[in-house]
Formats: sequence, structure tokens, C-alpha cells
Amino acid sequence: MSPATSPTSTSTSRRLVRGVVFDMDGTLCVSAALDFTEMRRRVGCETSDILGEVDSWNEARRTKAYEIIGEMEREALKTTVIAPGAMEVAATLDGMGIPRALVTRNAASSVEFFHDTVWTMAPFSPWLSREFKPYKPAPDSLLHICELWGCSPSEIIMVGDSAKDDVVSGNAAGALTVLLDSGRTGKWAEEFGVDKVPEQMVPHFVCADMNELHVLLTQSGHFEFKK
Repeated sequence: MSPATSPTSTSTSRRLVRGVVFDMDGTLCVSAALDFTEMRRRVGCETSDILGEVDSWNEARRTKAYEIIGEMEREALKTTVIAPGAMEVAATLDGMGIPRALVTRNAASSVEFFHDTVWTMAPFSPWLSREFKPYKPAPDSLLHICELWGCSPSEIIMVGDSAKDDVVSGNAAGALTVLLDSGRTGKWAEEFGVDKVPEQMVPHFVCADMNELHVLLTQSGHFEFKK
């Protein structure tokens, strides 16, 4: 995969951008406490898609699982901090008049906590949590945001740290996708037992972190921002 200064595709034309959508955990904020491997163990999931598997269970088992998930998410919130560079990216978008939204598979209460306690700028609007269904990797949340913004999905950027959720969702919607490579992407083959990353998981751009994303958005020449 390519660094932020180079697209993973061969296209060199500038793309019109009217809005940017961000994932929350691992993208806008980071927490050392949320261990998804431990969450899968405690909940009893056999697949990598915790929410997808849990939602297929009967009501009693599903309710118990969401209690465990909620407990672990609330505990993780205690150590949550803003990702380095996230405020600078948001400030740059605000300065250009470009709207920014948030889409997460986390609970609405976690997003509210993030805005009230962690994030110190104007909130992301709109924001959609896992209560909006179908959630990522389905493209519906991004398509809904595009309707609210009055723009085409091809005119937004989806930014996130998960190839299987954020990138798949963005690609399915027809958006530009940026993967924040937190060090996990090189382990997809090992984690999911595949020989290579499926095409739908391949982003248009890869950035090491939010600081590199800022460079991509402001200095790469790949985008034309328009209100």
C-alpha cells in the first residue's frame, strides 16, 4: 500500500471533495483499554465481526452480549484521548467550510461522551452510532450523510483505521477512502486467514496517522475542496 503522498490507484486527477467522514475509535481518539480479542472471548464470538455475529443471536443472548460490550466500552472511555493531529485536521476543514461527520460502530452513549468530555471543538455533524442500521461495513450511513449534505458519495472522503469496516463501507458507497494504518493492516492475512487483502478492503490512500492525513489533505494536490 502507498504512503499518504501517493494514491493506491493510478488516477492522478484531482477529486472534488465536499465533506469528510471519520471513524471514531482508533481514528479521532485512541484508547489503550479496548481489547477486541478479549471482547470476542468474553462475549463468545467465533468470528471477527462482533456486532454482526451478536445481532444474529436470540434476544436473551444478544442482550447479555451487549451488556458485556457496553461495560468494556465504558471502561475504555476512561483512558480515551484525542488522536495526535485530529484537532488540526478538524480545524483545517472548519476553516475551509468543509463539513465533517462521524460514523462509528460504537454506542451512541460513547459518542456523546466523546463530544462532551474528550473532543474540545465543535461536534461532528451528523454523527451516527451503531444504533443506525445497517452499520458499517454497510454503506448506508455514508449514503444517508450524503443525502443530508446534498452531495454525491464520490464527493466525500471516508477516513478510518479499519480496512474491513471503514474502507469497505466507503468503497461500497463510492467514496474516496483513507486508511489510517495503525500497524494492524499488515496483519490482515494472519488475523483473517487470507492470502491477501480483498479488493473491497483496498483504500485509495494510506496514512500513518492523522498528522500524515493533514499533509494528504492540504499538500498532496489530490483534492479540490468546495463548500
